[in-house]
Parts: sequence; structure tokens; C-alpha cells
Amino acid sequence: MKNTSEILKRLKFPVFLLGISTSFVSVAQQNSAHHQVTEAAEQYVLSNISPGPDSTLTVKAKEIDQRIQVPHCPLPLETSSSGSFHQRNVTVKVNCPSNDWFIYLVVTVEEMQPVVVPSSALSPGSILTSANLEVVDIERSRLRGTTFRKEEDLIGARLKRRSRPGYPISPNMLCFVCKGDAVTIVAEVEGMQIKATGMAEQDGNIGDTILIRNKRSKKRISARVVSVNQVVVSI
Repeated sequence: MKNTSEILKRLKFPVFLLGISTSFVSVAQQNSAHHQVTEAAEQYVLSNISPGPDSTLTVKAKEIDQRIQVPHCPLPLETSSSGSFHQRNVTVKVNCPSNDWFIYLVVTVEEMQPVVVPSSALSPGSILTSANLEVVDIERSRLRGTTFRKEEDLIGARLKRRSRPGYPISPNMLCFVCKGDAVTIVAEVEGMQIKATGMAEQDGNIGDTILIRNKRSKKRISARVVSVNQVVVSI
């Protein structure tokens, strides 16, 4: 029968145990000890991660090899990590302060985030509607840049480039007011609104400030995009 040190050398994940007893323990006792250690590692990672709005967070510690006997720890286990929590795999050190043993576990973190994607292939110039959009869950580590969580945030926007089904839509792919569009200019003056027409000289999304040329005066003004083909200027 192989001794404990030989078993440890063959393990494929980092484990260090000090003061291990070679005495027999029941399977139930050992499973309970293993569960105590993995649960401590998972809870430690959970307590150090702040998931985004509407995100679903899952953490799972790598199972401890059943050949390893984890001694009972009468005191609460201590946990620590020298790595970053903003990655898929976090290495956690779990140690028992009363009888001087410790073990390293790899905890896998998966955060699923709702993301708006096209439900079919769309060409440039397509107007986004509830019929060609859907919301899917995508792992956060796969996302790059800003994405959208709700369909209503995109309804009426126009695509500037070809998009593929299932791939996130980002702000630089669309415009609520596109260059050359006829727009309604709303001027707010002491609680009153004055409307005029103009032409957009730049692309813009909700909240962007872009250049607009007034159709009547031909003057260029800066205005804030508030909805599809509508901008606001403060006077």
C-alpha cells in the first residue's frame, strides 16, 4: 500500500497537509471533512465577489482526492488567497489553526449575465425591434466592453455594421440618431419647449452630444440625443 507522501506527489492539484493522521476514519467522516473544506473555500470566494446587476453567480471548488484524509478541525477553518478574484479560477488556502494543517483548493467562478443579442443575422441599416432581438445569458469573462441587458434599451436603434445571431450588441455598432438623419430639435426655455427640424452631422446614441445643423437657420448646434431622431438643446 502506497504511503501518504507517495499519494500526494501524484496529485494533479496543489495540496499541502501537515500533521496528517494515518489512522482509519469512516467514509462518512471523511466526506464530511472534505465537504467542510470545500464549502469554506467556496464561501470565501463568494464573500469577495460582487456580481453585477441581474447576474447569476456560481462557484465550485475542485473536489478533494478521496485518498487524502483531512483531519477534523475543532476550530473554524481559516481561508485566504494571494490571487485576484476577477478571474475564472481562484486558488484558496484553507487551514486549520488548531492542529496545523492546510490545503490549497482551486475554486472555479462562473458569472452569467443577461445580454441583448440579435435573434438572426442583421445587415447594416437594420432597425432593431423586439422581433429581431433576444436576451441570453453569457459568461461575463467572455464579454468585452459595454453591452445591453434589456431589449427596450435598443428598440428603434439602427445597426451600423453586420451582426451575427447570439453575439452581443455594443454601443459602437449602432446609432439612435445617424449622420444625415432628419431630427427634431427640442429647445427647453423656462419650462417651455420650442421645436425645430435639423439634420444630424454625426452618429449618436442616447445621452451623446452631437452636432446638428438647423434646417431653417443653417446654424450648427450641439444637442443631446434623447430618443430615436430626437435631440434636446438647452437655451
